[in-house]
Amino acid sequence: MVLADDCGAAGAGIDVAAEAERLRTDGYLILRGVLSAEICDTVREHVLRTSDEAKKLGRNDLFGNIQEADKRTDLKLDLCPPVVEAINQFGSRCGTLLQDVMNGIVRVVELAAITSSGGAVAQPVHADTMHGVTRFLQSDVALHTTTREREDADSEDEDADEDLGSVIRAVATDTALIFTSLIALQDVSPDMGPTLVWPQTNTVEHHATLWGTAVGGKLSVDEADKAFGVAHKQMTLGKGDLVLYDSRTMHCGGANVSDKRRSVLCISVMGPGIRPDGTTWTMLPSLRNQIVVNKLPLAESVVRVPANSAECEEVRLPPPPMRSAGKDGGAAAEGDASEGPKPIPPLEEWDAAVLCTLCRRWRPCGAAEAPKLTALEAGFQCPLIGHSCMQDQVYTDEEIDALF
Repeated sequence: MVLADDCGAAGAGIDVAAEAERLRTDGYLILRGVLSAEICDTVREHVLRTSDEAKKLGRNDLFGNIQEADKRTDLKLDLCPPVVEAINQFGSRCGTLLQDVMNGIVRVVELAAITSSGGAVAQPVHADTMHGVTRFLQSDVALHTTTREREDADSEDEDADEDLGSVIRAVATDTALIFTSLIALQDVSPDMGPTLVWPQTNTVEHHATLWGTAVGGKLSVDEADKAFGVAHKQMTLGKGDLVLYDSRTMHCGGANVSDKRRSVLCISVMGPGIRPDGTTWTMLPSLRNQIVVNKLPLAESVVRVPANSAECEEVRLPPPPMRSAGKDGGAAAEGDASEGPKPIPPLEEWDAAVLCTLCRRWRPCGAAEAPKLTALEAGFQCPLIGHSCMQDQVYTDEEIDALF
């Protein structure tokens, strides 16, 4: 284990070009003093009070999917005054850097707060998104390469092959970049389960190593150190510091063996290109496509809710999603067609299961779908039925075998 290094605090003399190059090369960057102590304190209080109330009321719509969710929460944030100010301070320090790295319109695609409590175990080592080239190499689609003159009867099928080939090559070269900032809302000591990062692992080679493991893209911390040939670094941040990382960089949340809660503000941004596979898109549906880094700071008028603090008589939560008619005439939530992957249902609801040829994880499907999915020439892949290769299987192979 190696402690984190950094690029120093905000202020005069920042070399944005050097920071951008380091971010591209190392896959991560630490910036000190991005948020003020006052904003950290007010955001943290709001996060903890809101999370506790949402859990008590069973408001699962306010939480995103997160690996090793026991004693971890990923709270979707609304625009209260301290959150708006935090976004503005983040934009002031990181906006130019992010525009340099992504070269275009940069949108916020995740706005959340992750909290781990004492007893939270370490997450498996993972990347939030799959490398575009890895997706291309693992697509296993037979592209048309013949040079013979096409017959009229073949032309339609071969045109379709060429179109598909163009799409797959675009995925390899034009996949959008996502960068995530985790901003410490309190000092983070080694026993609080700081984020662990493997430098320079945002590459095709390291993704091939991850996805080539026998356990389908799951590595422990010690296994990852050996497999990647690089020691992880602990993000032992001070209050207001952030780690900014490429979503393709290998990382995980560490084990919280303290008696303290560790909270980080999570702001993920995406540049131009094809949406990558894997990220959880943890954000209130009503805020999607509303926050553009290039247009920060946000005005005070965007505030939608008050902050929850000790002075409040009651804890206020964002309203539940509006419901409209679903495909079968029943109720469907407003965010059902969200950008995130389809959640894994309870095991008792699985009618059948198919194995993804990319991540080697079992996914639930209908009994009538299973034969068709397994018979596909390129093999079944998670996105075909709305899942993501970055999602955990949730249940063990033994539990799934016992069901069928």
